[in-house]
Amino acid sequence: MAFLDLVSELTGTLPGLSPILAQTYINRALQKIYGERLWSFLVTDGVIVCPASVTAGTVAITQYVADVTLDATASAAILAQTVVGATPGILNLQIRFGGPSPAAGPVYSILAFDATNPAAIVLTLSQPVSEATDATAAYQIYRCYVIPPMDDFLRWESVVDPSNTITMTGQRLTRTSREFDLMDPQRSSQGLAYYLGAWGGNRVADPVTGLTSPNATVDAGTPIYELWPHPTTGQTFFCRIRRRGEALVQPTDTAPTVISDAMILQAALYAYAYPFAMANLANFPQFKNANWPVLIAAAKNEYRTELLDAKRADNETQLQDVWNLGHGLRTRTPFGRAGELGYPIDANFLQSHLIRF
Repeated sequence: MAFLDLVSELTGTLPGLSPILAQTYINRALQKIYGERLWSFLVTDGVIVCPASVTAGTVAITQYVADVTLDATASAAILAQTVVGATPGILNLQIRFGGPSPAAGPVYSILAFDATNPAAIVLTLSQPVSEATDATAAYQIYRCYVIPPMDDFLRWESVVDPSNTITMTGQRLTRTSREFDLMDPQRSSQGLAYYLGAWGGNRVADPVTGLTSPNATVDAGTPIYELWPHPTTGQTFFCRIRRRGEALVQPTDTAPTVISDAMILQAALYAYAYPFAMANLANFPQFKNANWPVLIAAAKNEYRTELLDAKRADNETQLQDVWNLGHGLRTRTPFGRAGELGYPIDANFLQSHLIRF
């Protein structure tokens, strides 16, 4: 059922409910359903491109000033990344000063650029330069901070660089930049990345302009991740990710097939619409004598029934109800043999195998 039809049915079930409020309740109900489990339809893939580092030419830097100017050689080397639609684009890149490579200075993100003069591109950095003033500073431009390829990102499932046979799963995806600080405070480890760690969240760097940092292309609060060792040789990562689920926006938008219209409506009724009506009886005179607790309980029971059916259907599509790796009954080291995948557990398996807990 289309978004418009869901709104019409909800307002028809509760006459007097604002269509705008009904839209909000429908989307809140959908987000509630998305959070009930790790649905199979919320797994998707994406690509992260980290180009090879650029070091040609020099950069003019001034201590405690955030703007730096590339010379003609450096400008020519990075010009392609300033074009609209470039991958990943200059605003997704970082720069460091000092040399010879690898640079040992702080990592600055590029927040803005001015390519009016293609032979002297000016970059605006995420913070003022701390290095001493230098008209011909050596530099590196590469990408070590990445953002999820989806706006409704929940978590990484796997990150794979097939060209270099590097796979990041498990603990290779759960590190943090704090741990990288302990292992490599100068970020001198460069080449091929094989860890992805949480860096933090994007923030508003300039409350006047709304410019965000360290990535000016996404909103404040967007999670930022750091690749380590810093990828300077050029890598393309293919990612499997879990999504939070998107809201319905257009009148013709529909929910995933596994989620029934009845489940969305019952969730909207018991969690939002009925409590709203109960708290605003003056606006719903026709329902003054309604037994709201009973209506809420009935809608909630119907929602739970629909939810169980949806989970069963989702398992038929792609099994999701298995114990996580490392839980104890499912482990990466069954019977003490490292490197083997764990096994899903059922009664027959438990009775026919010696399990070491």
